[in-house]
Amino acid sequence: MANLRAAFAHATLLTTLLFASGPSKAAIPVYKLGDIADQDVITPVALTVVDPVATEKLKEKLSQEVLPVVRFSPSGANDAEQRLRQSLETAKSNFLTTLRHALNGQPPTDLAATSPAYLATLRIVSAESPAHLPFAQLAPLWLQNRSDHLLIADLVQPLKEVMIQPIVASKTDSTIPSNQSVQLVTVSRLDASPTQQELDKPSTRLTSGKILSLWRARRLVETSFSPGQEDMGRFVASFVAENAVADPAFTELLRARKKEGVTANNSYEAAQVIIRKGQIIDQAALSALAAMREKSLIGTLQSRLDQEQSIATQIKSQTKWIAGSLVFVCMALLLVLWRLRARPSAPALVDAPQDMLPGAEERLLSDGNNAELWRNRALIAEGKAERAHQAIRSGVLGWMREKIFQTLFRQRTELLSVQKKAELEMGELEQRLESLHTPLQERIRAYEQRIEELERELAAQGKANRDLIGARIAVARQHLDVERERSRFHAQ
Repeated sequence: MANLRAAFAHATLLTTLLFASGPSKAAIPVYKLGDIADQDVITPVALTVVDPVATEKLKEKLSQEVLPVVRFSPSGANDAEQRLRQSLETAKSNFLTTLRHALNGQPPTDLAATSPAYLATLRIVSAESPAHLPFAQLAPLWLQNRSDHLLIADLVQPLKEVMIQPIVASKTDSTIPSNQSVQLVTVSRLDASPTQQELDKPSTRLTSGKILSLWRARRLVETSFSPGQEDMGRFVASFVAENAVADPAFTELLRARKKEGVTANNSYEAAQVIIRKGQIIDQAALSALAAMREKSLIGTLQSRLDQEQSIATQIKSQTKWIAGSLVFVCMALLLVLWRLRARPSAPALVDAPQDMLPGAEERLLSDGNNAELWRNRALIAEGKAERAHQAIRSGVLGWMREKIFQTLFRQRTELLSVQKKAELEMGELEQRLESLHTPLQERIRAYEQRIEELERELAAQGKANRDLIGARIAVARQHLDVERERSRFHAQ
């Protein structure tokens, strides 16, 4: 036990000296934006530092590479054709029904196009039909029950040719710049947001000049008809509708994804000067100092972890020595008990213990019977030895039980002390990171990286070190959960 106490005292003194020597390193200078450095600052380790100004410029450049998004629905051409055909079918049905009423239900056979019933029917149906519907070309065919498919095909063709192109309501909208290309995202419905499957499809790049305004598309339909058919052109043009729309919100989303995680870094080798004397402190210099402080903090915590692991190794070896000693003592006691049980015992000793007192020996001497005297003396001696052995066994077992309980209690106290140290170290890490104004995401990555390192060490260490590293992992995970909750709160 004296050796054990001396080893603990030595380990405690060593730990105190090592921890006390940490702050003696050269302090990292503290500057503010716009200060002038009064000394050279040299990094002892390799650093990779984010340059805020260069990062913003890089993100802006990548953002400009994402073209404005225009959603386009090709199904608009089919919709327009169906509306036109439905309008003509309705007009034909109304014309024939009204004409039968005018003829009192008689079939319009051999009815002249100049008859009063015919002209009256045209006036009534024209008032109820869309403007510029070409009755002059269609009514004679309907009157003679002839097919109008060719004429309707001539009306649909210009409409389909225009509607297969992207058409927006107005091109004066600033979301569609006139001197820049756009990316055309094909969607099934124009009035709904694109699905993930539609977004995964490759987009089409085209110049904004190939996007038609609604007014321009209708003019193209009107001019596709020959002179004298202006009414037909106006009628067909009325079915042209927008089939594309600019989507600035989705454009910004794509630009945000493009910029996500992008940084411009400055790399420094070990022993390289990161700030020179007389230099004006800018954002890049402040970032380099912050990274240097973080590296120093992580290195300090790592050295402390190594020191505590060394102490844990000593505790482990001492625990093994104690356990071996206890096993040896137990085996010796078991051997003694086995030897004592192997010796024969006198039955009379148990039956009459009061007769074997020291006074009984004198009474036996006065009897003069030597054989009986020596026999009783032997019984008295064996009784004394048996009582002595019983006292020894009870005392040794009580001592062993007390020592085992003390050892278990001491080990539990040591584990609680190790866990408390781990919590204090993680709290110090969090305070240092807060003082460096480290972003939440960087703090989360620092905790995750630390947990991974501890888990790797846990897999490579023995049981004694596993308790120590396991306690550190539990504390690090608690802090990681706190940082994630804080990150979600800031995101809201």
